[in-house]
Amino acid sequence: SDAEQVAKTFSISQRADGFFLERHVKLDPVATSTDGIFISGCCEGPKDIPDTVAQASAAAAKVLSLISKGKITLESAIASVDETRCLGCGRCEEICPFNAPKVVNENGVMVSKVNETLCKGCGTCAVVCPTGAMSVRHFTRQQLTSVVDALTEVQSG
Repeated sequence: SDAEQVAKTFSISQRADGFFLERHVKLDPVATSTDGIFISGCCEGPKDIPDTVAQASAAAAKVLSLISKGKITLESAIASVDETRCLGCGRCEEICPFNAPKVVNENGVMVSKVNETLCKGCGTCAVVCPTGAMSVRHFTRQQLTSVVDALTEVQSG
């Protein structure tokens, strides 16, 4: 359906009935799980015209608040790929809830690339990567191991 294609293109979650899912029904009813993507009206379910207009105004206000800043700050803890270790298996692409990694053909070699604007740094891709080629910046295995070692040292000392 068209809604499924829109959801896939913009990484918008859908409910079981096919309507788009808002980030939080009470606290952020026009935002989606993808930053900068807003929804209003009947795409989240049946609504009358006054509710649709109110939601559209809220979505427009959210967009204005974003663009009035002049720049957007992206998450710094995002996935990165060691292309020398990547097999291009596509597990990261299949599992990512934000559709950030994509396997592409680069000079005849299949390799994963991460769209940094979509990545939220959840680390799901790093967990399923069979070669360890995928990691999350600021949360590498070595950094996490160092934190655990420091915590166990404090606990035992």
